[in-house]
Order: sequence, then C-alpha cells, then structure tokens
Amino acid sequence: MKNHKAFKSQLLASIVAGFIFSANVSAAPSNQVPLNIDTWQQQRAEGLVSLPSITPNVMAVNAQDTFSINHQKRDYELHEIDSVARIMSHPAVASIVVMNTHGDVMLEHYHDSDRNSTYSDQSSTKSMGYILLNRALKAKQISLTDKVEDYLPEIGAGFRGRTVADVANMAVNHSISELAAYTGDEEALKMFDEDERVIGLQRNDERKTLRQFASEIGKMGNSNEWHGENANYATINTNVLMLILKAATNTPADQLVRELMHDIGGERTVYMGTDFEGVPMIGASLMSASLDFARYGRLLLEDSNAAKQDIKQSVKDGEVVPAELTGVESRYYKSAIMNEYGLGHSGWGGQLIWADPESGTIIAINSRIASELPAPYEHFNKLYQAAYDIIEQQRQ
Repeated sequence: MKNHKAFKSQLLASIVAGFIFSANVSAAPSNQVPLNIDTWQQQRAEGLVSLPSITPNVMAVNAQDTFSINHQKRDYELHEIDSVARIMSHPAVASIVVMNTHGDVMLEHYHDSDRNSTYSDQSSTKSMGYILLNRALKAKQISLTDKVEDYLPEIGAGFRGRTVADVANMAVNHSISELAAYTGDEEALKMFDEDERVIGLQRNDERKTLRQFASEIGKMGNSNEWHGENANYATINTNVLMLILKAATNTPADQLVRELMHDIGGERTVYMGTDFEGVPMIGASLMSASLDFARYGRLLLEDSNAAKQDIKQSVKDGEVVPAELTGVESRYYKSAIMNEYGLGHSGWGGQLIWADPESGTIIAINSRIASELPAPYEHFNKLYQAAYDIIEQQRQ
C-alpha cells in the first residue's frame, strides 16, 4: 500500500490536472448503460469521448475559415525519443499531435481512435482564460489589479476583495476546496458537487447558473487572501474569470468564446459546455478532435513575445505548481501553467496542451484514463516529459 505522502501527491496531481471524480457519485458497474450524465464518471474512459452528447448544455462551432495544416512535414526523429515512444505505445494515450504555429504537423499518432474522434479536453481549456485575459489586457479593457467586485458587484465573500490576478493565478482562499472534497470532507464535498452541477458534469435539477453559484461562495476561515505554498487550484476561479471578462469587455460571454472557437480554425465541430444561462464553462468544457486541439494550442502563442514575457513574469507573480507534478519547477499565472519549456495546461483524464514560444512548437495529447484516480501523477509526468523532450529537440 502506498504511503500517505504518495497518496496525497496523487490527489494533488488530480487537482492540478483538472476535474476530480466526485466522491458523491454512487458506484455503478463499468458496463452501465445508457451512458449519460448520471453514469459517465463510473466509466470515464468512454465518458470522456462521449461528453458532447452527455453534457446538458453545449454550444457548437463549425469554423467559418479552416486553419490549413501541412501533413508533409513529418519529423520521424520525434518517434525515436524514448519518452515520446513510451506514450505513443501507452494504452491510455489516445492521441498525440505535434505541430508548429505555421501548421506543419510533425507527429500525429492515434491509438484506438482517429482524426474524426472528439475528446473532452477537460481542464486543458482553462488556458482559454489566458487567451481571453491577454486579449482584454491588450485592449486595455481590464487590469490585473482590478478587484473582482469592480465587475461582479454581487460576488460572494469568497472572492470579494481579491484581484483579477488572484483569480487567474489560483490564489483565492474561498470555500471550494477540491483536495478536501476528494479526501472526504463533507462540507467541501457539498460545495464541490454544487460546482460540478453548475459546470454540467452532474445533474443540475435546480438549473442553478454560474452567476448564482458565484454569489453564494464564502471565504475559507477568516480571510479569502491566499498564503499557501502552492496554487489553490479550483475550477471555479477560471469560470469566475469568464464572468469578469464578460463584464470588462461588455461582450456576451458566449460571443467571446464563440469567436475564439472560430479562431481555432477547426476542420470539425468544436464544442463547449455552458451553464443553464449559456455562459461557457471555460474551466473545462472544450471538446475537439486532436488536430483541432493542436490548432487551439497555437492561440496560446498568438503573441509569442507576450508569452515569453508572461513566462518570465510568472516566476515573480505566479503561484507555485509542485515540480513533482509537472516534472520541473512551474508557476500558475494568468490561467496557465508556465515553466522554462513554455506554457499550457493539463486536464483531468490525461489531457495536455503545451506551447513553446521559442520554437513555435505545440503539443496536444488526449488520454482515456480509466484508473481509480482520474489523473494519476505518474501518467502526467510521462506526458510532460515527452513534451519537454520534443521541445528540446525542436529548439536545436
């Protein structure tokens, strides 16, 4: 049996990776049918590829203009990198695409899937917050030092007084504690389940919206100011950031996200879950084919100089992501994970989007994890290591 420290590390890895499996979902056989909002988490490998038809509220975009890619630029030396070969042969890795910002596909590999397969990219899409926040900052529509209540007067005590930067950096001490929920804390579990219902990963019979839920969130203890050693990861932060950006830009949230989804230039339909009010859940709801996931990744580098500056700034202003989870020292900054190899985000179930502003390399990986822990850190270490080794080769 693994010791307590190792188990805690795996739990924390699940949180950094993205959504965690709710302990309040009743057990069900792995062959439960039909696959729906009540049963998908007991058979999560199938559920992850079926979420476009399971999620209660979904917006869909067929890009008006497709971003062209070139399949004649294969770099077969990438296959010979040990860490890359390892994940390509891993039964839980469904796909890996390596592309550059010009659209040259250097590696494309599928396991029990193909170019037509759609995957839930899960918390990898928290990086949408990075893209949208940078666009608003560039347009001078928002400042990182603005207070949350400047844009959301009705916000609950859990966020009141915190800055836009605090929210985007996972540095808010509110009453939604994903780690505590996963370890069985009853009060934390109650809030976490409420969060999942609003997001669309559990049944939401009350039709509660994100805005309603955010107004109810309290602070943890005497203060919502975060003083922890590591980022206080919570999906609600990214979704509240979406509400802030809606108000700051004076643009409907679905319009902001729909335009971003068009910017992906996907070949196939790209999906995004919403709440019952139609607000896109950018905390974890993008669903796309693997090539389009890579196309999405290039938006992280739409201003490569800004990305390089953000990586440098993250060392000073970002929240720590434990190196045991990402392989190297990393920071959570402006709704993305950043380190010496670039920036991106991992996702529940073994998803990863990573982009390197130095070489222009983009790595998109989708997994179909069916283990007891939805995001075992050993698996994510393999994905991150392969991404870093690819980037080192591309930088030469």
